[in-house]
Amino acid sequence: MNSKIKEMIIILFLVILPMLILPLVFTIINIVNLFFALAKKHIKNKFICMNDIFTMICGILFTFVLLGILEFRDYTQAIQITSDMVDLHAPIAAGHLPTILMLFGVGVLGYIILRIKKTSLPPIQIVILFSFMFIGIFISCIYLVQLSNNILTFYIFYISLFPINFILCSITLIKQTVTDYTLKISHEKNEYKSKILSMFFNLIAKTQNWTVLAIILTLPILIIVILVLTIFGQKPDSIVKAFTETSDWVLSQKISPPAVVVDAHYLCTVSLRGHKKIVKPLRYGIRRNERIVVNRQLLIANAFEQLIQEKTPKTHHLIRYIYDKYGYPLSKHITTKWSADIVYFLMKPLEWLFLIVIYCFDINPETRIAKQYLPQNYITQIND
Repeated sequence: MNSKIKEMIIILFLVILPMLILPLVFTIINIVNLFFALAKKHIKNKFICMNDIFTMICGILFTFVLLGILEFRDYTQAIQITSDMVDLHAPIAAGHLPTILMLFGVGVLGYIILRIKKTSLPPIQIVILFSFMFIGIFISCIYLVQLSNNILTFYIFYISLFPINFILCSITLIKQTVTDYTLKISHEKNEYKSKILSMFFNLIAKTQNWTVLAIILTLPILIIVILVLTIFGQKPDSIVKAFTETSDWVLSQKISPPAVVVDAHYLCTVSLRGHKKIVKPLRYGIRRNERIVVNRQLLIANAFEQLIQEKTPKTHHLIRYIYDKYGYPLSKHITTKWSADIVYFLMKPLEWLFLIVIYCFDINPETRIAKQYLPQNYITQIND
């Protein structure tokens, strides 16, 4: 067997298959744990604890790795059909992502502390941790609603598994904590003479009230977290805009630019991928019936090629041969904004040379340049 095939098989079994199977296994186990917790049936706490630890660690790592591979674009950017792995925009607006990560992080923090300490904490602290977890559950639910219209897409299904498992684990832990604490304080009596303290004791002692108290506390805690985030540059309404300033999703209210094709022409790649302030994209154009982004440099280069093709076809054939041999491989290496910027600057002397030739041999040089990559009906109107 070929060594490369062996390597691919090893990678498949050691990396890819576990990443596909483990999230599903953890999800099934967490559903079973929740069922038993709600049914008040006994499950060994050590088993649940170990499963939850692995769920959180693997869930966080898996989600970040998967999102890193997918590289969603923000709604302001056009999908690049030939180079982007996914044809959907980011489900959370990049500018408001810190708010969502912080709020979900609060939920995870509350879960971790309660999982470690559990009933060894005072009742008030447990209720506050419940509130933390409710914030995480709230964000997870909104996120799942956002993804719901594309949930059957393979990769969207997988990035939805961690928030689903967080909800399952959180509800299970809350139920277990309430049950265990009920047994712990069942022997304690109300010895307060003050009616207010006695009422407060009865309120806390009845663990069935904890969920209601935690929900009431959720709002002020949420406000405090949002105020802190505002100090660090986020907006008070970031929690809403994070989901609405997107496209392609349930809560989206924005429309993204049409998808574009990253052409094999390296200057097409430069005009699309370079920093806008440097490469200065002008408009969309049509190349081989596909929409592309064009800048001045690309228009001049294409106008020069068209002029050479008209005046000296044999010379054009040679230029085309050289480009097809060296230009296409070059375009594969233009993968970052900075590499596109560098190619743009390197092409400047040739751009000026092309422009001089066009102005020397064309009666209407700017008209020729402006017509490049326009639809045929627009070109006909210009000629008329």
